[in-house]
Amino acid sequence: MGRVDKFYPVQGSNKFETVSFPITKAVAVDFGAMAAGTTPLFTVPKGAICLGFSARITEAMESASAATVQIGFTGTECLSSAHGSGTATLNTIIAPTSTAVLTPYVLTAADTFDVIVASTDCTAGKMDVFVTYIPIPAEDLSTSDFLSVVTA
Repeated sequence: MGRVDKFYPVQGSNKFETVSFPITKAVAVDFGAMAAGTTPLFTVPKGAICLGFSARITEAMESASAATVQIGFTGTECLSSAHGSGTATLNTIIAPTSTAVLTPYVLTAADTFDVIVASTDCTAGKMDVFVTYIPIPAEDLSTSDFLSVVTA
């Protein structure tokens, strides 16, 4: 599976891993060579606030039988519906299906964002996945990380 990972910090900061503001992680996925099962794309850290995700099919999904593809966290939160070869066609947009994802989702433990291929192996298909989340700072913050500091 070829993939390209990119971060898009919203405010253009060079300290985007140490200050908390939304990041969109983009991953190009070739699920045409994937066997049935769960393939982790990347790990979202504990405490991160997932704001949402979407994916765009860039090459229609095909399989020898009735394979389906889903994206999201492996739990019940932030997971898309399963798309088969009849629905995962060029330029299809895949988004979360649960109404619970209309509100931010806080990860209580680090979790992987996954592609889940069910039923049988895929033989063709590609998509671009975009996940937007706010990470918890990797280190303690100091007053230099803020525009202003309010004291009592």
